[in-house]
Parts: sequence; structure tokens; C-alpha cells
Amino acid sequence: MIKDIPRIEKKLVSLENRRDEIMRLSRENIRICGKAISMMHARQMPAAKRMIAQLKAGIVRIKRLEPGFEYYTLQAHQEYTEAVMLFSVLAHGRIATMGEVGSGEPAYLLGMMDVVGELKREALDAMRRNEMRKAAHYYDIMLDIYDSTLHMRFANSLLPDFRKKQDVARIQVEGLANELSRLQSGDSRGHAASNI
Repeated sequence: MIKDIPRIEKKLVSLENRRDEIMRLSRENIRICGKAISMMHARQMPAAKRMIAQLKAGIVRIKRLEPGFEYYTLQAHQEYTEAVMLFSVLAHGRIATMGEVGSGEPAYLLGMMDVVGELKREALDAMRRNEMRKAAHYYDIMLDIYDSTLHMRFANSLLPDFRKKQDVARIQVEGLANELSRLQSGDSRGHAASNI
């Protein structure tokens, strides 16, 4: 037998085991992100805050294992960023900085684009409760995200699906602007539920 083969096989088995663990942790974090976001929409902020802490611990574990396997972990980082940003807006009225989130540039940008849809949902809920100032605040944050990233054009290999997310964000911003305009003008034909 070629003498290097057992050593190579041992190394590859180790890499495969690490990849499997990374994928397991990433799936778990993505699942918890969805639950945390649902809790935020349901106004269960203390429980959501506990889940954010749990997610942060999960991201730390992923970061420790991920060197060389970043392709498999981007979605987990992205979903985590989205959850942290939504919590920051709902709890503090602003988008969390990259340093506060603790994610890299691609995950931060992709998560930020995804949070636009969650903010639209919050804005529509605020409009149903006749909290127009809050709805307008969410709209302003959505618009700021869109305007701040409008000029960015990078290869899909650097920012996967970013252009598609920009298009979706534009549609969501424009849709909410129409809803706000209808309500402010007193148009009884338009109502907050029409664009859900």
C-alpha cells in the first residue's frame, strides 16, 4: 500500500466529521432563528432575547469549527444576523451594527436585506393597530437599508442572491409606501392587509 494513503484517509475522515458537525449546528441555529423571529412578531420579547443569546452561543461554536467550510455556514450566519437585527429594531429602534451582530460582511448584508421583509410585516401590524408613527419608523428603516445598498453590485459568488434580495426589498419598500400613502390620504379602498 502507498504509505501516505492511511494518513490522507485519516485526515479526510476528520474533515468529514467536522463538516457534518458544522452542518448540524447550522441547521439547528437556522431553526432557532425562525422560532426567535416568530416570538418577536408575537411580542414575546423576553423569550426572544433568550433565544438570541442561545443563537449567539451557537454561532460561536460554528465559528470555532468553520475554517475551510464557510460555504456551509453562510446561511446560519445570515439568519442569525436577520434575527439580531429585527430584535435590535424592535427593542432599540435601530439596525444593529456589524460589530454588535458579530458577523462577516456577506452575512451582515444578506441578513440586512432579509430583515426588510420582517420590518414590512411589523409595519403592517402597526398600521392595523393604528400606530402610524411606528409603521412610518419601520418604513424609514426599510428605506434606509434599501437606499444604503442600492449602489452595491457584486458577483453572486461573493454575495449569493444579493441582487435578487435587492429587488425583493425594493418591491417591499414600494408596497409599504403605497399602503402608508393610502391610509394617510384616507383612501378607504386601500388597507394594510392588502399586500400581505
